[in-house]
Amino acid sequence: MCGESLLNDEELHLHHKKPKSQGGGDNYGNLQLVHLYCHQQIHSGTISSCDLLEPDAL
Repeated sequence: MCGESLLNDEELHLHHKKPKSQGGGDNYGNLQLVHLYCHQQIHSGTISSCDLLEPDAL
């Protein structure tokens, strides 16, 4: 989402693209590593997880 390196000393969180409450699993295709602040924005509705950059796009 932010386009910054995950290795910038900011705390990382594991985000489920499809929430477990909606049937999403813990498989690699449904997980993303995101910065703490980005994760907070996703869950507050400020941004969509669809807005996150996929590794192939970097």
